[in-house]
Amino acid sequence: MSHFIRQLRARPLRSAVANESKFYATPRTPDEIRVWQLDQFNQIWSGISARIPFYKALVEERKMPPRFESWEQFRQVMPIADRSFVQRKKEELGDPSRPADFVRTTGGSTSEPVQLPAWRSELDFANADAWLARSWFGIDPSDKLFLIWGHSHQLGKGIRGKINALRRDFKDKLLGYRRWSAYDLSESAVRRAGDALLKFRPAWIMAYAVALDQLARVNADRAKEFAALNLKAALASAESFPRRDSAAQIARVLGCRVAMEYGAVESGAIAHQRADSRFQIFWRHWMVDGLPSADVPGAFEIFLTSLYPRKFPLIRYQIGDLITEDPNAPAFDQTFASVLGRCNDYISLPNGTHIHSEAFTHAVKECETVGRFQIAQSGTGKISFRYVAATEDAAVENEIRRRLTIVHPGLKDVAFEHVASLPHTIAGKTRTIVREESNERR
Repeated sequence: MSHFIRQLRARPLRSAVANESKFYATPRTPDEIRVWQLDQFNQIWSGISARIPFYKALVEERKMPPRFESWEQFRQVMPIADRSFVQRKKEELGDPSRPADFVRTTGGSTSEPVQLPAWRSELDFANADAWLARSWFGIDPSDKLFLIWGHSHQLGKGIRGKINALRRDFKDKLLGYRRWSAYDLSESAVRRAGDALLKFRPAWIMAYAVALDQLARVNADRAKEFAALNLKAALASAESFPRRDSAAQIARVLGCRVAMEYGAVESGAIAHQRADSRFQIFWRHWMVDGLPSADVPGAFEIFLTSLYPRKFPLIRYQIGDLITEDPNAPAFDQTFASVLGRCNDYISLPNGTHIHSEAFTHAVKECETVGRFQIAQSGTGKISFRYVAATEDAAVENEIRRRLTIVHPGLKDVAFEHVASLPHTIAGKTRTIVREESNERR
């Protein structure tokens, strides 16, 4: 049954990949790409400016044109939309022409949760991009996958939570997925993940970058066993690798190519590493522009503009990342060397268990009143959950604690601190995990 379902699911995805491959096979200069993108944006802008309240008002007030003549004009008049802006204007930035099918909920590397309504049709564009990149490594949609990922479906409450967990497990079996929790990164847990990987015999692996690094280091003695699996690739996502030699170590231990997917919950895949290690932007669906970083010399902060129909269009959306090339340069060929400043971390429990930062993101993502959050661990091991919200809320704290305790019982004693603000890194982000030398925060 599982094999039949996988093949059935694979057919439309293979067709989408073929379509994308044919599109990108047409040679275009950097200038030709920008011209194509501008025409594409203007097509969807006609609907956005007619239906979406925020942008409709700007056009009616003549602060925005009904059609853009250049990307330079676009950059001059279009406001940058950071996460705070999106949270404040959420009701004005969605397309009211039809209701949302689901909600994208993110915390991510900035620790600033955002909930965006979405249509199911948007997934077709995201899936086409993701599977196109996977095809570069010979991965087919029907291939078995070992997934080291978050288990937020296990954090639900009551009967509905149990039903969601059972539904997710059932879907994974039909799709040929073996899902292993990335929350617990202790050596014993990651060693068991290695056992499960060898037993499941997948065609490829996908995991949080830190979890994939830990898998390779803890199971370094099993390189010959892993090589016998003939894995097509190990793809990392959600964060940067924690060490400079991570990719090389993972490739050596697992015996396969290693690459990084770059994207976000709000967007899906934005770019993906190719075999030559450069990131290729999916420019058919995303226009990337940017500004030089004020704090990191030689780096550029990027802004995303979606080029396909969305319930909640992203227009000059400040995703919070820096890249190594100027996306506005005339010679920019829609590739870049690396993403700077994104790496999730973990906290350590007294028994040596490591809890991935995504466990905290998933525990808080349903709590809309939490504006930002950060996990601080002192030199003595005390864990504090600091959050920004309009008011201190015991009910919200109790719900987050309940979800964290499901992740690991050792998190039941996490201390909550309601704060006015949280510090930023030089890249403008709030680090999810911070470690402090003092025993107590003063």
